Order: sequence, then C-alpha cells, then structure tokens
Amino acid sequence: MRWVGLRFYKRDFGGIDWAGEAAARREAALVQPTEGDFYRALNETLDLLGDRHTTALTPTRHRERTLARLEPTPNLGFSMRRIDDQLIVTSIRPGGPADLAGVQLGWRADRLNGEPVSVTSSLDKTLDVQVVVFTDGQDVEHEVRIPVVPLPPYLGDAVRRPDGVLVLSFDYFAPATRRWFDDQMRAAAADPPKGIVIDLRDNPGGFIDDVGRTLAHFFPDRQPYAWVDFGYVPRFPYRTRPPRDVWTGPVAVVIGDGSASGAEVFAATFQETGRGPVFGLRSMGAVVASRDLLLPDGGELSIGMRSFRSGAGAVLEGVGVTPDHEIQFRADELRQGRDAMIEAAAEAVLARP
Repeated sequence: MRWVGLRFYKRDFGGIDWAGEAAARREAALVQPTEGDFYRALNETLDLLGDRHTTALTPTRHRERTLARLEPTPNLGFSMRRIDDQLIVTSIRPGGPADLAGVQLGWRADRLNGEPVSVTSSLDKTLDVQVVVFTDGQDVEHEVRIPVVPLPPYLGDAVRRPDGVLVLSFDYFAPATRRWFDDQMRAAAADPPKGIVIDLRDNPGGFIDDVGRTLAHFFPDRQPYAWVDFGYVPRFPYRTRPPRDVWTGPVAVVIGDGSASGAEVFAATFQETGRGPVFGLRSMGAVVASRDLLLPDGGELSIGMRSFRSGAGAVLEGVGVTPDHEIQFRADELRQGRDAMIEAAAEAVLARP
C-alpha cells in the first residue's frame, strides 16, 4: 500500500482517501487464512483505484505465469471467451491435448471435474486427466477426458490461408515473442504473402519496447507510437526503428475486448497513421505505463505509474480503440470453422493494391 501511495500516477488517487482506505482494510486482510483469501482482500483495496494495471498476483500465480513463459507447463491446450453469457471455446492449440481429445471450436464449456466452469476455474493438480463437459451446437453433451500435458511456452501461430493471406497471432509483447515475430517477417520477406493480418484479440500487452520493435516491421520511417509522462520531465515519444526489411504490402489488425495495453497501442498506431484497417471489438481501454514489483512472499505487485498517450496524443485509458469495422464473435460461426473477424480482415488486405 505504501508503494502504491508513493508511485501511483494519479496523485489524487481518483478522489479517494488512499491512506485512509488502506489503513481501514489492513487488519481484515492480515487475518485472512489463505494466500488466495489474503490476495483477494488486497485486490479489493487496489480495485478502489479503478486502474486495471494496479493489481497483485499471488506467489503461486506469479510463479505459474513466469514458468509458462520460460518452460513447458501443464496445459489443456484450449482457451475460452464469454459469448452471449456462455464460455465458448475460441481457440485450440494444434496438436495439444484438447485437439487430440476431439474438442471443437464453438463448444460451450459447462463443467470441469464436476464443478461449473468459470473464468477463474483452475486445473485439479492432483489429477493427471481432467474431465471437461462441453455442449455442442445441437445441445449434445460431450464428456471429454483431457490429459494434463506440459506444453512449451506459446509464442504465436503463423497460418498462411488458402487465399495467400498470412495470419500472425500472439498473446504477449516480450523479447521471446518479438523474436518469433521477427522470424515470421523474415520468412514473409523471402516468400511474400498476399497480405498480413495481425491477430491481437487475446493479447493483454507487455513491454513497450517490444511493441515498438514489432510495429517497426510496417513503417519505413521512424514512427512515434507512444508518449509517456515522467512527472515534471516533459513528455518524450517512443519511436520505431525500422529493420532492414520493412513490409510495405497490405496489412490489417484484429482486436477484441481482451486486447489491452501494448496491443491497444499497436492497433491505435495503425489506425492513426492509416497504415491498415482495424477489425473486431473495442479494446479494453487499459493503457497506463506500469511497473511490476516482486513482493517479499513471492507475489507480484503491478502499479500504474505514468499516464500514457498514443503516438498521435490520444488518451486510450478508459477509452480503448474502436475498430474501423466492428464484428462480433458468434459461436455458430466458430462451430462452422469460420472466424468472421479474420475473414473480414483478410478480404480487406486482398482488396488493397
């Protein structure tokens, strides 16, 4: 709480008495019986600030997230999204355990090991096989036994569609994913696709320097993409540094309500410069320069520390990026093997010279 009091970027704390609120809630947090309960109380206090970047991770969750980016970790190999108030399978990792078990896009996830599925559900680590009950489009239930298999860190997917459009999907801006992206762009320079679609629907952001180095592949000149406040120091722009081979062909970006922070900066840069259209859903609107601090118990505290603007000076915090072409997720289309957002973006790049 003291770190937040010293570092939070809104010096009026959004109009609340931060010191008073923290002091009033301290004892109730300290008497919580478990790690999860303690951090839940901690985050209830942090939530008063109304800043999605200011939050705390338990030691267990911090360790899991760190390992997932460095080494193989247990995973079922599918992800879900809330569509029409239902949790729908929206992506399946090729060759992963869910894929091999026959899980299909568009299925509704109902129960995990006998318990109702929610966005906070977690695997039962005492079981080598997780039992998941799904419902398909004809309201037929499928009880699927999915083995827990350590999967290598996910860097991204590169898919060249039959129409010649290359779709690049990744869920974090970090050195490893950026190097993966560099490799994909070198391959595209050697064997050019008819266009490129960047899929950031599940991307919550990451490191701002890696956002810039990824953006640089699409701009032949140094392009400002962010402005950050540093107290009394005047704002200064972050600019791209073009690599040797810059993609000057058609490109589009796809975002969703899970796109946040650096993903929003990426999409806003395309939109503000006219480099390519943006498709999908309005992004999260969580764009503040933050810092992560390791806590003594192994947990992690993230603090929103600096106000942040896009390359053109727009405030994205609380606003998000509104796509040029809004398209909704539809479970029935996913069950048919269709992804309307990607298809619309692909059609757009094919229509450009």
